[in-house]
Amino acid sequence: MYADGNATDFPEEPTGTAAAETDDERRGLYALLLPLLLVVLIITTNGLSLAAFAVEKRLRGYNNYFIINLTISDFLFGFLLIVTAIHSLLSRSPLPNNIGCRLFYGAFFVIQNVSNLIVIAICIDRHRATYDPIGHFTTRSKRKAIYANAAVWVVSFLFWFSFATIPDFVLDYNNGPSCFLWYYLNPIAHIVPFFTRFIIPFVVILILYVRIFTKIMKTSGRKHIDKEFGGDLKQSSGQANSDGDGDKKQRPQSTAESGGQKVAKRESESEVRRATKTLLFIIIAFFITWCPISIVSVIYSIEPALVPSSWIHLVPGWLVYVNSLLNPICYVVSQPLFRKTVFGLICHPTRYCRG
Repeated sequence: MYADGNATDFPEEPTGTAAAETDDERRGLYALLLPLLLVVLIITTNGLSLAAFAVEKRLRGYNNYFIINLTISDFLFGFLLIVTAIHSLLSRSPLPNNIGCRLFYGAFFVIQNVSNLIVIAICIDRHRATYDPIGHFTTRSKRKAIYANAAVWVVSFLFWFSFATIPDFVLDYNNGPSCFLWYYLNPIAHIVPFFTRFIIPFVVILILYVRIFTKIMKTSGRKHIDKEFGGDLKQSSGQANSDGDGDKKQRPQSTAESGGQKVAKRESESEVRRATKTLLFIIIAFFITWCPISIVSVIYSIEPALVPSSWIHLVPGWLVYVNSLLNPICYVVSQPLFRKTVFGLICHPTRYCRG
């Protein structure tokens, strides 16, 4: 079913009864229709997101290059889920042999988990933008964002493809018709991917975001104080000017003169607000979708008997995939221009075609 336990179902003994066959048919129908619906929604929403970035140049700013990378990973992941949905229906892998199974789920791991690394990269970038706004703003570029996003893919490929495939080849492990990965039948090893995909990333993300939020709140507090005393500063401006630019020394400058024009030295408040809000929604979606399966995996690693039913693994396992659907919704909620562009593509697509 899902990459970390690519067998959708735990091995079951055949009952041979008519009731069991009926349950299997009903279960197979649900196992096909619901996953396929999720696949269609993931591909559609992320496809619209990519189209919005393509037709609206104002969306292709530095910060959104990381969002574009996240959208690409979710879009590709939606197509890989088609095979997983068929796996759910057949209760066995549709791939022809062990090698095909290993390679496919190696790619599955890479594309699914690169999204978590992208979120970490966004947090690191926002952390620097918060604590070193001038240095971050003056050194950032779209080329730098592309290099950072490419590096995330390389790291994901080197680690996750190796993790999913090399032990199978080294151990000459027989994945069987259900395409079990090497670690899946070992309760202790079973916790490793969830620990590295959720626990560690979430702790890093949480620490960085708390630091970002704390810094922003302190900065907002100083601005509030500046506004409270803004009237007094204006009243004394005449005396300050006579003393030689006293007012300028009290106010931090965010622009620099260059050729008679003011050049910004840091991000605007609206840009900071959009980026921080988008990141918050992405983190919330990440936690909601990944936490349940992580809890189930910990319980299974401690005592497999406490997870007797495949459905206990099945539902939280597919909830993880819902993350790829929630991410584009986060962009729509947090970015007005993105929302306007997406709705424009849905309601008036010909306008963008003519453009």
